Amino acid sequence: MAKKDGRDSLNRLIWILKDSLSLLQPLQGKFCKHLPQCPQPIAPKNGGMVCITIDSTEYCKPMCNKGYDFSFLRRSRLYETCGNSTGFTWTTQLTGGQTLAVCEPSEKAVSGAESAYFPDNSSCLHTLAYSEPEQLDTFLGELAKQGIDTFNHDKEADCLICGY
Repeated sequence: MAKKDGRDSLNRLIWILKDSLSLLQPLQGKFCKHLPQCPQPIAPKNGGMVCITIDSTEYCKPMCNKGYDFSFLRRSRLYETCGNSTGFTWTTQLTGGQTLAVCEPSEKAVSGAESAYFPDNSSCLHTLAYSEPEQLDTFLGELAKQGIDTFNHDKEADCLICGY
C-alpha cells in the first residue's frame, strides 16, 4: 500500500502544478506592455514570441520550442509588426489577426531562421525563467541589422510571451 500512497500523492501534486500553471500562464502575458491601438498578439502554442517596441511600432518574433517547427516558411519573415504604418493591425499571414505563427510537431526545425527556435533544446518557459534578456538582446540586434533605428527603443515594453 505504501507505493500506491506515494503514487497517489505524486499524481495529486502533478495535477495541482498543472492546474496552477494553466491559471498563471494567461497572467504572464499581461505583464507585457503592448501598444494600446494594436490587438494583443497571441503567442504560438508550443512556442512563444519576443516583443520589442521602437518608435510606436511593436515588433514580435515568433519562436518554436524544441520538437516543433513553423507551419509555413518563415526564413525571410523573422518578425511581424503592428503600428501606425500597418494601420495598427499585425502583418501576419495567418487569418484572425492576432495569431502570428503556429508551431507544429516536427523532428526538424527548418522553416524559420536559426534564432526563431529556443536555444539549447529548451522551451519558452525555460528561456523565460533563465535567459529572457539574452533573447531580447538577440532580437534587438536583428532589428538593427535590418536597418531599424533602435534609438527610441521602449525597454519597459520588452517581453517574452509563452504560448499555452
